[in-house]
Amino acid sequence: MDKLRALQYFAHLAESGSFTNTANAFDVPPSSVSRRIADLEALLKQQLLHRSTRQVKLTELGDLYYQQILPALHSLSDAEDLLKQQQHHPSGLLSISAMPSYGELCLTPILSEFSQRYPDIVLDLHFSDQLSNLRRDQIDIAIRGGTAPDERIVAKKLSNNHFVLCASPEYLARNGQPQSPLELNQHPSLRYRSPEKVLPWLYKEQQKWQELHPPIRLISNHGTSLVNAAKSGDGIALLPEWGISQQLAEGSLVRFSVGQDIRVSPAEATGIYLLYQGLKYQIPKVKVAVDFIVSQLMQQPSEYLG
Repeated sequence: MDKLRALQYFAHLAESGSFTNTANAFDVPPSSVSRRIADLEALLKQQLLHRSTRQVKLTELGDLYYQQILPALHSLSDAEDLLKQQQHHPSGLLSISAMPSYGELCLTPILSEFSQRYPDIVLDLHFSDQLSNLRRDQIDIAIRGGTAPDERIVAKKLSNNHFVLCASPEYLARNGQPQSPLELNQHPSLRYRSPEKVLPWLYKEQQKWQELHPPIRLISNHGTSLVNAAKSGDGIALLPEWGISQQLAEGSLVRFSVGQDIRVSPAEATGIYLLYQGLKYQIPKVKVAVDFIVSQLMQQPSEYLG
């Protein structure tokens, strides 16, 4: 039995839930996939799959086995990519994951020049706030906000991630500008929802971070909708400077202070980070993309990037 091929079939089957899809992916008959999986189960003396006429599901032991073999399969794939691409110019599919608003406002505008420089690289963009497991999700490069991740991932800081209070000039003229953190509780707020929760508004009192509780007018997981609501005078928003640079410049939004920082996290070292696996930097397509993105986005005006 070709155990590596059997493991590859099993991993794809676990993800697709279909013998037919797996067979098509490897350009073999479904019977070949079924036979390899049966041989693997016989070798392990364990049932890995629940089979039915409609779908295939992992058994509990099958799921455990899948989670254990997946990193090894990805490592083999990475090694093959590395050997193939070391001998060639940058080419192939490049997967980039970025926060939706940052991807739209900061990343996407620079990618046309990148594609002109490297026409043999196919860009595969994913916009999500969800923290990715780069290896599991097969992401080459990710851009995320927050604190630096663990040391297993290379993190290049592109900028600070400074949040500012803002509202439309009409809203402030009509309702007045809050002068202290607690006065924010008297104004409707426009709030951002991360994958985990609605982000809090925090201020410091007697060396401790306290949460503000202004009435909520709108909750959204997309920054553009919050910007538009703030421009329409629906309330006060707490947004990253890079996300409202155009509106601040044209005057449709006004930033203001209440005497101290209002934050969404007590962490000091928050920023925008470019993330990648260290080994992948040796692959030409990843190296040129990392270098290009860092050079372009770190050149943007500091007053807008925090």
